[in-house]
Amino acid sequence: MTTPADLSMAHPVYTLSLTPVQRSTLEWLTCNGALLSPLEVDAEQVAEECDTALSTIYDALARLATLRLILRTGTTNLYRVNPRFFFAQNPEIAQLAIDALNAPDVLPDTRSGRPRRTAPADAQRRRQVRPVS
Repeated sequence: MTTPADLSMAHPVYTLSLTPVQRSTLEWLTCNGALLSPLEVDAEQVAEECDTALSTIYDALARLATLRLILRTGTTNLYRVNPRFFFAQNPEIAQLAIDALNAPDVLPDTRSGRPRRTAPADAQRRRQVRPVS
């Protein structure tokens, strides 16, 4: 049986000694969709929004990638937030994901394939042709 701890990280975030800029960069990536799919990162935009130097952002991205909190795709500037980081921060969502994986599949019944039944008033309204003015 899978538990939320199985989706978490072996080393809690507080043990990694992240700087405020590294935390801000990680938060920026998470808020801008890098959790769901790889995101092309413009370091100048991140530096401007996080109000810090460009070189500091490059250093933050490098350290976050070394710690594997973010995953770099190829040689480009595509980054994705490690899902284990997200689940470590949100154990209730991890439990929801586990419940979804363990839930039985939905089965259609005999009525599922039939067309939707309409009320007589709806059928009558559809038959009337109304002029367009």
